[in-house]
Amino acid sequence: MCCQLRACCCSFLISAFHTMVTITYEGLNFDDDQLPEFVESVSNHLYGKRIILNDRIARGDYKLIPFQNGFYAYVSNYILQQDFAIELSVAKEDYLALHINQITAGIECSMTLNGKTVSYDDKIITSVFLTSSHDKFLLSGSKGACVNRLKIMIPVSWLKKNLPAYNEALLNNYFALQEERLFTDALDATYRAMVDRVMHTEDNDFYLPVSQDIVTVITERFFDRLHSKMQKNQWGNELDKSA
Repeated sequence: MCCQLRACCCSFLISAFHTMVTITYEGLNFDDDQLPEFVESVSNHLYGKRIILNDRIARGDYKLIPFQNGFYAYVSNYILQQDFAIELSVAKEDYLALHINQITAGIECSMTLNGKTVSYDDKIITSVFLTSSHDKFLLSGSKGACVNRLKIMIPVSWLKKNLPAYNEALLNNYFALQEERLFTDALDATYRAMVDRVMHTEDNDFYLPVSQDIVTVITERFFDRLHSKMQKNQWGNELDKSA
């Protein structure tokens, strides 16, 4: 399996044999002799940087893909080799992170957003939600979980300049939902088709410009759908969790 990751000042936390190891870093320029515990090796690939994970913790990799418009994408595909708790907290004020998760869970799986935990009984878990530099998102569960994630790092300056559906009131209302954000959108067939193209078509000569267009369209669609829900007052107790 394969996975892609990008760090704009990130914190990565993962459990190791019931011992929490916390690693904080401001990029992916690791020295070969000072790799974090969760990293086996780091190398360049055609479109960015590839981080192969330590098999003792997880089998797979992350790939970081930078785009010319200021966006970044982390594409992550890995299988956890032990019970786990993973935190990726973006600490860059001028970016938002759009998380698109597809997880085949082990015995247990939960997501925690700013201390509020949602546990899942489903074997297949999907979610689409946005976080800022003020949020902490934790994914935890049993070993054997297969995690496929696309995380899109969105420049706030781009949103203000290019997206009519974006405004501060919209964002404030959204962030006020706390853990309910995990249910405000759904990984439908349209999202899934676009995500699959980013995650599984690297052999295409036009992969980079095509993927840039796709992550931009995904971002636009997320905010358009969010704006539509807000206009229909689908918030709080009226939140449509089926999206």
